[in-house]
Amino acid sequence: MSDYTPIACAFHDRLESAAVRRQSVRLVWRDPQGERVEETTVDDVFAKDGADWVRLGTGETVRADRLVSLDGHVLADAC
Repeated sequence: MSDYTPIACAFHDRLESAAVRRQSVRLVWRDPQGERVEETTVDDVFAKDGADWVRLGTGETVRADRLVSLDGHVLADAC
């Protein structure tokens, strides 16, 4: 997957922590229709085909570099 941009380790850690806690989070991401916002759980964070992915409690799977924020923590601000 040549257009994948790895996410910051600190943000990846937040995703994994959310998955372990199984608490509801507010997740914002971009898809072809625009920006999406969902209150859901992070069920899994995994690597596949050269990219990191996030499986949501809604059943959707989002590529990690499409994420905008998690509970107000912005991906672009992670270092």
